[in-house]
Amino acid sequence: MIGVKLMSGTWGLNLFDRLHIGHQVMIDRLSEMPDPIACVTGGELVGFGLELENLIQPIELRERNLRNYIQRTNLDDIIAVKSVTKYTDLFSIKGDATFVMYEGPCCTEIESGALNIRKEKMGVSDTIEFLKPVRAHDGEKIASARIRLGEIDREGRRLRGTDESPRELPQGGRAFLKTPKGEVFAAKDGPPEKRVVSKIREDSPDCVIAVGDVTVSTILKEDYTPKVMIVDGITKRGPFEEQFTAERVYTIFNPQAVIYPEAWSVIDTAIHDDTNSLIIVEGEEDLMGFPAVLLAPDDSAVLYGQPDVGIVWIPVNEENRKIARDLLEQMPIIKS
Repeated sequence: MIGVKLMSGTWGLNLFDRLHIGHQVMIDRLSEMPDPIACVTGGELVGFGLELENLIQPIELRERNLRNYIQRTNLDDIIAVKSVTKYTDLFSIKGDATFVMYEGPCCTEIESGALNIRKEKMGVSDTIEFLKPVRAHDGEKIASARIRLGEIDREGRRLRGTDESPRELPQGGRAFLKTPKGEVFAAKDGPPEKRVVSKIREDSPDCVIAVGDVTVSTILKEDYTPKVMIVDGITKRGPFEEQFTAERVYTIFNPQAVIYPEAWSVIDTAIHDDTNSLIIVEGEEDLMGFPAVLLAPDDSAVLYGQPDVGIVWIPVNEENRKIARDLLEQMPIIKS
């Protein structure tokens, strides 16, 4: 019909960094709207002045996590997913469109930039729907920046927080850090997990933190559940397919050769939880022993696997804390 403008669907715009409950609310809203597309923003659509901006997940990972979530919730036949990184990506939308966003720095940039240009240059009459903020357990707005800072987790639960800066392991430093700083339970002497669990039951450490999929798996099979379990789904030989469960589960983003604030805060929270906790790392858990040793109480034990060797038992004491802190201080701070 002449004079009728064609709507171009519904576009949900968000970083989708550290996929959290606020993102889930947006996906629920999109599923109710016509021709919905969940758009992972990046590039010039990100905006400026975001806290810990350098720690935002790569756009490929954000898009993959979003696709996986939409598939798990059986919405993949309803909601499409794409990445948008340039203003021109939004200019290519023909006709009037509806844009769904949360108010914040990124959306302010998009509204005053690309969407304003669409109106002025293309003559379209877009509709912008700002979603009501989703609140974390502390009553404050849930946001990816707060998760990056270690204030809250992805479920909106309040964490203990941290003053630690993000750090990166220098090139060539990994081999040195892998040198055991505790007692080695060698595989050549028989299954190390049996002797480790026997020592746990004999010594009764205040808190046991197990790092690594194989270490966690073998200790669980000995009918012992560590207070904190840290896994990343990867072993020396490739993906580790076994799934773990716990009364409390956290997910953090911590790429290879770095330690981010959210890792410090979640590990500290898990140590002080009133139950057993599982920490799933998107990235790599190899350096998680540093926060574990520095945050656990005296007379605790940190366990990690030494590939082709066995399990290393690190007693948490003042001496090992000093070693961990000295090594940590050699890691440059990641400038934000």
